[in-house]
Amino acid sequence: MTEPDEVLLNELQAMWQRRDPMPVDLPDRIVAAIAAEDLEFELLSLSAITETAVRGDEAQVLECATDELTLLVRISDEPDGSRRVDGWSEGVRQVELLTPVGRRVADVGDGGRFEFDDVPRGPVRLRLRGERKAFQTPEIEV
Repeated sequence: MTEPDEVLLNELQAMWQRRDPMPVDLPDRIVAAIAAEDLEFELLSLSAITETAVRGDEAQVLECATDELTLLVRISDEPDGSRRVDGWSEGVRQVELLTPVGRRVADVGDGGRFEFDDVPRGPVRLRLRGERKAFQTPEIEV
């Protein structure tokens, strides 16, 4: 960005701040909206079953079981350094993978299987939607 561009952008920002300033309570409303969204989901508690090595690959297996849901998640390495998340669940029709940079959606196939490949390393959450209820895992590191 050149200096004239930066000057022009600063003038535009100042003009919009005078003509249409951000509502004072906007940050609080955003935080409340995000918190309310999280309340729509029952928070699941995952526990590690085991780490397995298959052909030199390390994989982490997590599970969760409640009265309404059974979930098994396997996290493994991809050859390019990314991660792969495979899952199996009963009573779920759609799964979302929430990452710091966005979300991806997978339909649950026959037998309750779903998968996400090319997952960047870092924190993720799984949001599972059943017929009557939605669930969300705590943040897990992949």
